[in-house]
Amino acid sequence: MARPFVFAKSVPEGGEEIPGVWKNKNSPGYRVPLNAHSVLDFETPYPSVEKNAVHRALSGPLIKGDLSDFAKPHQKKMLGKALALSGAHCWAPPGAGKTLVGLSFAAACSGPRLVVTKAAARGTWEEQCLRYTHMEPTLLLGRTAPTIEASPSKLYITAWETLKYWVDALRALKPGVIIWDEIHWLRRPRHTRAIVQTDGSVRFQGLGNSLDAARQIAQKSERKLGLTATPVPGRIRDLWTQLDLVEPWQWGTFHDFGMRYCQGMHNGYGYSYDGLSNAPELKERLSYVKVRVKREDVNKHLPKKRREVIRLSHAEQNKPAAMKRELKRAKGEGGDAYFEALLMEAASRKHKYVEDRVLEALRSNQKVVVFTARRADCDRLSVMFNRAASKVKGCEVWSGHGGTDTSIRDDIRRDYMAHPGPCLLVGTGDAWGESIDLQDTDLALITMLPWTPDKVIQWEGRFSRLGQKRPVLVSYIVARNTMDEHVADLLLEKLPHVGEVGEDAAAEEIEGVLGGVDTSEGAAQRLLDRISKIAEQSP
Repeated sequence: MARPFVFAKSVPEGGEEIPGVWKNKNSPGYRVPLNAHSVLDFETPYPSVEKNAVHRALSGPLIKGDLSDFAKPHQKKMLGKALALSGAHCWAPPGAGKTLVGLSFAAACSGPRLVVTKAAARGTWEEQCLRYTHMEPTLLLGRTAPTIEASPSKLYITAWETLKYWVDALRALKPGVIIWDEIHWLRRPRHTRAIVQTDGSVRFQGLGNSLDAARQIAQKSERKLGLTATPVPGRIRDLWTQLDLVEPWQWGTFHDFGMRYCQGMHNGYGYSYDGLSNAPELKERLSYVKVRVKREDVNKHLPKKRREVIRLSHAEQNKPAAMKRELKRAKGEGGDAYFEALLMEAASRKHKYVEDRVLEALRSNQKVVVFTARRADCDRLSVMFNRAASKVKGCEVWSGHGGTDTSIRDDIRRDYMAHPGPCLLVGTGDAWGESIDLQDTDLALITMLPWTPDKVIQWEGRFSRLGQKRPVLVSYIVARNTMDEHVADLLLEKLPHVGEVGEDAAAEEIEGVLGGVDTSEGAAQRLLDRISKIAEQSP
């Protein structure tokens, strides 16, 4: 296993302290994280994975058969990075097979094994574990946290949402390896509060939230692997939490990171970290601990994917049913209530078109998924689609959102995947848009634009995944001259610099198109045009 720290032979004259780099009390030099060695310009060979280690990991005693021929080159690349370091990051697009990489890495390491993922993805990890390994998947559910027995054959799987309830048991377990799946989910850096003592001193107390729990467990583990498709969901500052979980203490505090890499400044009320600074240095440091898989490396193993944007003119929109009274009430409340009502009004204007489009696809024996962004709209669509599907022989309809129990959503996903068609799944993107396999879908309708650029990638990634056999058409439905077009404005604040550090080509392209656009209508049009043209770069 790679050493977590190395020592600099000397510090360049006039050199500055770097986040995660501090003076060693027992040495005149600096104690330097391995990933920062190039910044201080001293010679330390970067650790490389032992020859044949990847092959052994894919054919070890806990792996069913030999996966060396089954695993794709980009998966072997990710596994090699993970095996070479005590803490590594794998940034790969949705559907790239990160779960198999995580399972192979866990099977190759010693000690108790832990996977932390989103609640909706626990079932996927359990299924993949049973399919590819001899490890026994053990789900840590609910809010009860009994003592966990350390077993060399078990893979413990828990959720970010309930991690805080298991922190004591998992700290006592001392996992030998932790797989942080969808690690971008923890983007908020606050995990402690300052308590002023009677003598004037300050004591920091943990908040008891998911990040506090994750940091406590991370410090008890020797090996850590972070998996994500969207490492920078909104701003560069979102990176710090991921880096600190995979490489505890090596990137300094959030304030250190924000001041150096996020254009941190004091604005009179407090500190803001909303930009990007010292980008070459940040990218250099990241290059030593992460591997980035490009979309084209995955696409070559997938059927063709197509995209289209349908812009409904006013004449093509239906009258929003029962929204007049709701809009009047929400306008009186103002603020978020009125904004939400306008979004729902825009969504309801598309119902007739979406119903006709879905019915046509079901009659052609297709498998269809409809994503919306609000639970209320999901419930309305569910009623409408159940009525429409009754006209199609043998058609099944499922619906679910964040209020649907996770176990029920797991059953829905399995039933949908097993159904040959015609069938329909309608849900909210937040509930179904990450960590879930919905491949072999023929038609995916996005009826409301995601609020952030990472959602575009994540939602589409449900339908374009390794193992897929059918080509898919992803269709964005937008009602002209409604709040739909204004949602694109929200992307403008978050897109700059995200693509540069995250190496996200889609984010860079969208940012380039939207940059300098004056009107929200123009921004929306250009964004939608770009979404439809991305198909030229990736199937």
